[in-house]
Amino acid sequence: MPVTKAYVIQLFIGTLYTLALAGMLIAALVSMPVIISPAMGQQLGVLPWDQNAPSDTTPLYWTLGVVLVCALGLFYRALMRVVAPAKAALKPGYHAVTLLYLLAMAYGLAATVTTAFTPHYRDCGIYSQKLNGGWRQYRGQQLRVELCGAGPAEQTRQDRIRLRIYGERGELRALRHFTVQWGRDFPTLLEYSSDHLSYFDASDEDDFTRLVAMPPTVGDWIHSRLPLLD
Repeated sequence: MPVTKAYVIQLFIGTLYTLALAGMLIAALVSMPVIISPAMGQQLGVLPWDQNAPSDTTPLYWTLGVVLVCALGLFYRALMRVVAPAKAALKPGYHAVTLLYLLAMAYGLAATVTTAFTPHYRDCGIYSQKLNGGWRQYRGQQLRVELCGAGPAEQTRQDRIRLRIYGERGELRALRHFTVQWGRDFPTLLEYSSDHLSYFDASDEDDFTRLVAMPPTVGDWIHSRLPLLD
């Protein structure tokens, strides 16, 4: 069988296997509420869509990431075995195509997983008023700062927040996610300066101040439309 044909077939089969593995992982997480108790799920961080789950789901995502990296590594190894008989001049091209394809797949899978388990943000009007959002004017531009919350966890009183900044025509200009801590001496209100706004992320108490340029930059506009970058 020609190397190119074998490569395409292996690429197709490997893609199906990797997507099937990702689907099984997502299905396993979705079925967690049936298999384990909510209290245990919150403690382990395997119910990231639950408003009472820990705000730090990093261990969960690291675990999923390691599994997917191993799967992609096996995928890469299988593809390299297929192209081994190819001419030496063609091998760099196969390697480059394979790496770009796997990087695109890894990003797509990571974006799908994190988007699937994003909490349900609501009560935007209440949160915007409570956290000092609303309309602001910067350099002659009218900007609307909107904040929505997932609801405070019963035990920790931590609340995951989505911050969106819209232009005067309603276009999304910037997007951020952070955590506020209710019931403690921790800053919660947004603060506005001449060229930026500040918000405070309770998930990192050692370095909790975050800044967003006002008006938001082109980079902010791009980040708001690309999963994993906000």
